[in-house]
Amino acid sequence: MSNLAARLLTAAVLIPVLVAAILWSNPIAVWAIVFLATFLGLREFYNMTLPNEPVLERGVGVVLGLGVAAVVYWFDSSPHVLLAALAFATIGAFLFYLFRYRDMDSVASRMARMLAGILYVGLLLAFVALLKKRGSDGGAWVFITLTCTWFSDTGAYFAGRFIGPAWPKKLYESVSPKKTVIGGLGGVAASFGALALAKLWYLPSLTWADCALVAIPANMLGQMGDLCESMLKRSVGVKDSGALLPGHGGMLDRIDALLFTAPYIYFYARWAYGRI
Repeated sequence: MSNLAARLLTAAVLIPVLVAAILWSNPIAVWAIVFLATFLGLREFYNMTLPNEPVLERGVGVVLGLGVAAVVYWFDSSPHVLLAALAFATIGAFLFYLFRYRDMDSVASRMARMLAGILYVGLLLAFVALLKKRGSDGGAWVFITLTCTWFSDTGAYFAGRFIGPAWPKKLYESVSPKKTVIGGLGGVAASFGALALAKLWYLPSLTWADCALVAIPANMLGQMGDLCESMLKRSVGVKDSGALLPGHGGMLDRIDALLFTAPYIYFYARWAYGRI
């Protein structure tokens, strides 16, 4: 089976479940999917960055990351609780290494990797679930976030494949040798198309200015999120973050751009449309 066929088959299985969760008025289904994705993403992150460390060490990072994700979601209207969770996770990581430092020379590096995973996966992915909690338009904003991010991948793929040979200039060759500038532009166009679809179909309150102000910055952030994960994988010598999703690699390979786009779109929605 080709990689494209595997990607399409995986999408055909998972997308209906995701769509049903988003359409359900109760936001708990989206939260459950996000929480599961957070667990899988944290597990992959620590398997990549702490591959030779004991299971306990990686497990502590996963637990702390899940704790932060849960507090961000359930206490999003209580800033002091959010700050307490971040403080507890930071102190907890330091105390874990204080009493189980093992190799003293590598403690600083391992501690930094643990904290990075908590913020990178545990904190950033929670914004997808927070969008669903907005109220009556929450599902629409989740659809916008997902389509803006994932249409970009498709637009970049086809632009790079069919137009790229005419302009093969690389986007950032030292980090991701296959990505081209024309692919990046195709991704921007596809993201704007996702916002135009939202305006013309399921969220007509959007203005064309909103479409541009969401699609273009979010796309740029998403492409940089993709490059950041590529940089991370190259630094630890792996091709994919995992093999969970046929044709897509691991969970982090699927959500790397989403981790950067979701916070931006969440705050844009809060700024432009308040909380319904």
